[in-house]
Amino acid sequence: MRDAYRSRRNAWILASVAGLLAIVAVIALAALTPLKTVEPFVITVDRSTGATEVTTALTGDKPVSYDEAVSKYFLAQYVRAREGWLPPAAKENFSSVAILSDPTEQARWQRAFDARNPASPQTLWGPRATVEVTVRSIAFVNPKVAQVRFTRVVHPDIGDPVSSNWIATVSFAYSSAPMAEGDRFRNPLGFQVSSYRA
Repeated sequence: MRDAYRSRRNAWILASVAGLLAIVAVIALAALTPLKTVEPFVITVDRSTGATEVTTALTGDKPVSYDEAVSKYFLAQYVRAREGWLPPAAKENFSSVAILSDPTEQARWQRAFDARNPASPQTLWGPRATVEVTVRSIAFVNPKVAQVRFTRVVHPDIGDPVSSNWIATVSFAYSSAPMAEGDRFRNPLGFQVSSYRA
């Protein structure tokens, strides 16, 4: 009789423990279910070049960091000023590229822009042509190097516009070096390109 009572008690204890484990497992599963979510995102593919770009927002579930957004802004400004050509704005664009470049890249830009250089914009395109630059995407190779994909459309004085796709690899940093107040208005954060190749 005692063995039957002990066996019954052990069976109830075992059943209670198993039931408790089942309840804990159900609660754990319910708690973990929200952690597995599907996050949709939009990928844009350029049909002519095959370049892909993930569309993101500054706010939301996976925002673009403000540092990244600011760097993309300066990179786009730099490429448009360096690769574009609008004769009335040539001096301003030259100054913008210079102020956004470190001293080594400034010297390289000075030589490239020199009117005696046969490949300079004023020699290639002259006073009546224009070059329109559209930045298509900016991808970071690492935090200080970016690839900028852009389209350049040359509107010559005579003839049809010519469009071409380009990729610029740009190394950059932010400098805290002193600068004139007027320069600080155009480059408030000290963005400096140290290497540019397109």
